[in-house]
Amino acid sequence: MKRKAVVLLLGSEEGAGFQPLLGRPLSAYALEAACGIDPEAVLVLAGAGPAVRDGWESLIKGFETKTPVFLFAGEGRKGGRRAGVFPALVTARAVLEKYPDRDILAVPAGLPLLRSQTLKALLRVHASKGCALTFLSGGGEAGLTGILALRSADVFPLLRGISPARGAAGFGVLALRLTKAGKRVGFYECPDPEDVVPVENGEDFGRAAGLLRGRKNRALARKGVFFLDPASAWVDWAAAIGPRTVVYPSVVIEGPSRVGADSRIYPHVHIMNSQLGARVKVLSSTVMEDTVLEDDVQVGPFSRFRPKTRVCSGAKVGNFVEMKNTVFGPRSKAQHLSYLGDSQVEEDVNVGAGTITCNYDGVAKNRTHIGAGAFIGSGTELVAPVKVGRGAYVAAGSTITKDVAAGALAIARACQVEKPGWVLERVRELKKKNKG
Repeated sequence: MKRKAVVLLLGSEEGAGFQPLLGRPLSAYALEAACGIDPEAVLVLAGAGPAVRDGWESLIKGFETKTPVFLFAGEGRKGGRRAGVFPALVTARAVLEKYPDRDILAVPAGLPLLRSQTLKALLRVHASKGCALTFLSGGGEAGLTGILALRSADVFPLLRGISPARGAAGFGVLALRLTKAGKRVGFYECPDPEDVVPVENGEDFGRAAGLLRGRKNRALARKGVFFLDPASAWVDWAAAIGPRTVVYPSVVIEGPSRVGADSRIYPHVHIMNSQLGARVKVLSSTVMEDTVLEDDVQVGPFSRFRPKTRVCSGAKVGNFVEMKNTVFGPRSKAQHLSYLGDSQVEEDVNVGAGTITCNYDGVAKNRTHIGAGAFIGSGTELVAPVKVGRGAYVAAGSTITKDVAAGALAIARACQVEKPGWVLERVRELKKKNKG
């Protein structure tokens, strides 16, 4: 039975490998590609800095894979895509020699577009040609990519005596030694140059982000998602969208968000770590974070949903409404200019325009409970903690500080006073005062 390959994943000294790219650390993509070839193990050679090691430890801990992933650090190693590969190989030799007679893949972590299929193809060519060392070329003017396959039994004995300080030139010495020993050195041109686009600076980062965004959106489109402008929609790598959902221009969906089937996400919507059901309609310029919208919900435009908010099936939330830590019941409505924080709103409730739950007393947050079928008139202030009973009515303009019984009408506002002729009398007084 053929032994599996071992992957050496080359991190760098800098922390750029942990910058978020479509919702995950940049280096996570190369790690995923490495694990995707089903290797015997992935050995991560991190930089010497504690921040870099901590970053790798956190990434590996949160990474879901059946492949064993081990971390070890290089002493004073210079990270890099090209010049750093040979010194890294020399540094890692002592660890890699624990895997005798294996194919070893060296892979720089700064290649977020790398796919497992490219690594598998390199290994096939390496094995079929019987090479001791095979370099992956980017094609054209791209040159070598820093990715290579080697046979440990052939290469490691010949590495001794070659100084890591020789950098990339060390491969020339190694290739000469292999040739003299009757071993083959080969080259394989990457079939898709996009796979080996490096990220070494901010410009590279933006280019890679755009390419990844294209891959993600095309994958979703193949599953039945309709993008009206794929070039302006940003969907994180871990996000999912159901079939027949229409995504309008300038939509951003971050984190492990889920959008159900047959939904509509209108322009300038920003969704973060949220779960949306089927047939949901999110109108323009709505923002949500850690929010759940159940089936058949409509929200927006210009709505904001802060963490721990759930809008239940069939509910409608309109323009300039904000919710936080609130459960908004089935078929309930809050259509205009309201704030509901730390609230429990049951089914079939109507919340009038300008309603505010006064949830903060200067020390703690307090909850408001509104029973099923209640009607909250416009311009109402509900001073928490307070409960409005089932089917109760609250008159417009009221400030409610006490619980309202089920089926009752609560009116909490000053009586209207009218003073006839007051305006003219006031004007006369002001003119007389100004003349004096």
